[in-house]
Amino acid sequence: MIAFFDSMAGRLLLFLTAGTILTIVIAFGFAFSRVHHPIIMLVYFVCLLALAFFVSRVATRPLRDLASAATRLGADIESDPLPERGPTEVREAAVAFNAMQTRIRRDVRERTSMLAAITHDLQTPVTRLRLRLEKVTDDDLRAKLVADLAAMSETIREGLDLATSLDGREPRQRVDLDSLIQSLCADAHDAGHDVTASGTTGATVLASPNALRRCVTNLLDNAVAYGQYARVESTVEGGYAAVRIRDGGPGVPDDRLHAVLEPFVRVETSRSRETGGTGIGLTIANNIATRLGGSIALRNHPEGGLEVTLRLPT
Repeated sequence: MIAFFDSMAGRLLLFLTAGTILTIVIAFGFAFSRVHHPIIMLVYFVCLLALAFFVSRVATRPLRDLASAATRLGADIESDPLPERGPTEVREAAVAFNAMQTRIRRDVRERTSMLAAITHDLQTPVTRLRLRLEKVTDDDLRAKLVADLAAMSETIREGLDLATSLDGREPRQRVDLDSLIQSLCADAHDAGHDVTASGTTGATVLASPNALRRCVTNLLDNAVAYGQYARVESTVEGGYAAVRIRDGGPGVPDDRLHAVLEPFVRVETSRSRETGGTGIGLTIANNIATRLGGSIALRNHPEGGLEVTLRLPT
C-alpha cells in the first residue's frame, strides 16, 4: 500500500495492493491549507495513515478468512467451519461457504461409504466361490480359477483401501516421522528388499498413525516393485518434513508424471497384475498425504529412476 497526502485539498490517497485507489476526504471545519506547522501536519498525516490502514485491514479481513477457509477445505474437508459473524454480506458469504462444505463432506462420505460397502459385501461371495472351487476335479482348470479368484480378492481389498484413504475421521496424534521411516525401511529390508534410509527430520507430524504408515508403505512397495530398490532420504525444507524415495527403475514419461497419481492409471500397459498392479497404490498414498495437509511430487531423477517426494507439515 502506498499513501499520498494532498494537503491543499485535504485528501489522503491510498494506492492499495490490488490496484484500487482509496480516497479519504478530510473535513476539520477549517481550511487545512492554513495549517503550516510541520509537527501538526505530521501528526495529522500519521494518524490518518494509521486509521486508513486499520480500516483497510478490518474491511479485508473477512476476505482473508474466506480465502484461508477455502485453502483448508481443499486439503481437508473435515476442517472447522468458517465463523458466521461480521456485516450482513460477510455473514451471508460465510453461511453459503459452510453450507457448501457440509454438502461436499456429505457427498464424499456417501461415496466412500458406498465404495466400502460394495467391496466389503463382495468378500462373502468370493469366499463361497473359493470353497466351491475345491470341488472342481480338473486340476488345471481349478488352478486357473483359483488364480482369477485371488486376483479378484486383491482388487476388492485394494478398493476397500482406496475407500479408507478418503476417510479422514481417524483420530490424529503426533507421530515421530524418523522412527516411522526407520521402522518401515527395516521391515522392508527384513522382507528381502533392497531398501536403505539416510538423513533425519527431527520432526513429529500431526497425522493418523495407520494412514501415515500406509502412505509410506505404498511408496516403498511401489519403488521396490518397479525399481528393484528404494533409497530413502529424509530432510526438512521450508517448515515441511520431506521424505524422498528414489528407485532404480526406468522412470515415468514426463507427460504422465501427474497422471499416475490418478486411480487405476498404470505406466505398464499390459493388463497383468504381476507386472502392472492395479494402479491405485500411489493414489492411496496421495489421498492420505493430501488429507494430512501434505503433498506428493514425482520427478525423473537426473541419474535415473523415479523419485517420489512426500512432504508433510511439521
